[in-house]
Parts: sequence; structure tokens; C-alpha cells
Amino acid sequence: MIKGYEKLTLVDFPGHLAATVFTGNCNFRCPWCHNKDISYIKPDSFPDIPESDIIEFMKSRIGKLHGLCITGGEPTIWGEHLLIFMKNIKDMGFLVKLDTNGTNPDLIVTAYKRNILDYVAMDIKNIFEKYPETVGLKSLDLTPIKKSIEIIKKYFPENHQFRITLVPDLVFEEDIHKMEEIINDSITIQPYKKPQNTEVNGW
Repeated sequence: MIKGYEKLTLVDFPGHLAATVFTGNCNFRCPWCHNKDISYIKPDSFPDIPESDIIEFMKSRIGKLHGLCITGGEPTIWGEHLLIFMKNIKDMGFLVKLDTNGTNPDLIVTAYKRNILDYVAMDIKNIFEKYPETVGLKSLDLTPIKKSIEIIKKYFPENHQFRITLVPDLVFEEDIHKMEEIINDSITIQPYKKPQNTEVNGW
């Protein structure tokens, strides 16, 4: 499930010192993704980092780090496997942040009800009519994405972030303003990064 890590991040978890793990695989095919190798091009070519290694590392950081950010790829495609890992992290006293594309609203609800999720960052890819093009798919059911937006606002009112990447010639500032009106929330603009090969290290 986990393909990469950062032992310390000052920016991934707002207001907290954290580590970050990167899960492999994704259900989107965003051509502009800067983690496309582990997301959908060749995730199987990267060895899994055992979750036990990560647990041991986090134990060594008790009192030093506040939490763990789980990003990807798309973490929620790992379902119960992900939820168990989140609980293990939470049981050690750490905060847990999830980065998601919003395609699995049920998992977000389950994590909330199990009290194993503290913060959610959801990537808004574009205005709804341009979503399939932006995520590299011919068609896309937007129902789960719209549901996730409402769930995140409801269950994590003070602990969420909607964000969008300003992809050249695809996402425009007027699109962002339109989406802010549609979802009735602010959206953080992320700068575009050119796709690059993903470097994966062990703990």
C-alpha cells in the first residue's frame, strides 16, 4: 500500500509537525500528476514499505511529531486496509490527516465515526463540467465527489481544506472562483509542478 515517505514535513499538515506517507495506485489518470509513477504508470515497480516499519518509526517520534499525513496516489482505494493503518497511528496518540480526491465518501464517514481521522484535504480538480478531461478519464460519475464535499464540510467544519492545482491551459482562475461559489467554501490554490519521477525511500 505505501510506496514512499517523508520523515518530516512542515507544510503538509497545517499547524503541525508531521511525517507523510505516499500510497500507491489511483483511480484517476491526471496527466499533470507529479506523483504519476506511483499513482498509475508503474506503481508495482516500487516495493511496498511495510506498515510495521512506519509504525516503529512513528513510535520513535512520539513527543516530537504531532501527526501523520496520508497522501498518494489515492489512499481511499485501499479501503479497510487504510482504515486499520489509520487506527494504528491514531492509537499511538498522533493526529491523522488524509489527502483525497473525494471519490470514496463512505470511507471518510467511516473514519469519522471510528474517530481515526482529524483533518481532510480534498483536491478539487476543476469545475464539474471539465472534471473528466482534467483527471484523464473519458467519463466520470461526479456524485461521490459532490457527496464528499458535503461530508467534509459537515464532519470536519474547522479541519478541512479544499485545494486546486492551477494547471496551465486547463484550470483557470475564473474556474476556481466559480467552484468556490458552487461548494460555498474557499479553495486554496496550489502551484503547478511539472511531473517528475517519484523517488521512494525506506524508513
